[in-house]
Amino acid sequence: MTCEVTPHHLFLSRADLPELGTFGRMNPPLRREGRRRKVYERVADGTVDMIATDHAPHTREEKDASIWDAPSGVPGVETALPLLLNEAREGRLSYERVRDLTARNPAAVFDIPDKGTIAEGNDADVVLFDPEDARPISGDALHSKCEWTPFEGRKAVFPEMTTVRGTVVYEDGVGFGHPVGENVREARGPGQ
Repeated sequence: MTCEVTPHHLFLSRADLPELGTFGRMNPPLRREGRRRKVYERVADGTVDMIATDHAPHTREEKDASIWDAPSGVPGVETALPLLLNEAREGRLSYERVRDLTARNPAAVFDIPDKGTIAEGNDADVVLFDPEDARPISGDALHSKCEWTPFEGRKAVFPEMTTVRGTVVYEDGVGFGHPVGENVREARGPGQ
């Protein structure tokens, strides 16, 4: 059985709602702190197979509404890995566990060949980072159109370089290169 968790439910709980207000509205909703801790334990002990996140970059104007009118969802794709890397930096998770949660296990579960591990013949999908370069997350420094995050101020370790099949697609200070991704849902033919 495959089990996945979102970073929102790994790092946020109902205890954060007084500060977040409608910016913490999401589906499924945030749970009690005790439940969040149990989820974290399952991530750390290997019960959870992967970390997955949606990305609902609602603007401040959209979220700044009543609890009944504010849309559900929060931005998450750009902060998921940096938050996990900081957990490894602080010794709460191993780097190997982060790798398994974000690369190895998803590639295995979704049967995506040549992904998830660094090995001869596999795609050279690599993220390079400095584990000592933890910095606070700032919504206005992220690349999402919404320019806010429920993780504002939390420490994170951001990638300095990302390659896809050996091509640099992101470099800190330079920005994003040309898109080189592919739709992995399309059936692959032999040799592709």
